[in-house]
Amino acid sequence: MDRRTRERKLLALMINDLGIADVEEAEMVKMNEEVAALPDEELDKTLTSRLGMPYPVEEEALARALERVEEPERLSEGFTGAPDMSHEARPEEREG
Repeated sequence: MDRRTRERKLLALMINDLGIADVEEAEMVKMNEEVAALPDEELDKTLTSRLGMPYPVEEEALARALERVEEPERLSEGFTGAPDMSHEARPEEREG
């Protein structure tokens, strides 16, 4: 399983653990940056801990466990930090 997938799954677990249904994009960008900054070993340790698995873990076992982690739709779309313009612009998003 590639690193980006493991990062997305950790973010999904964090969101699920916190019970956050609708995370603000700025907060999601911050969480994403923090997860991306983790060294590979720390990422895997954190994932196995969240999944209640011992570390080190076989790659296949981790992959099977991560397959069961559902990602919120917004998480799979990715975050840019740019304002969401899929709606009528809010006053603070309007130019001028």
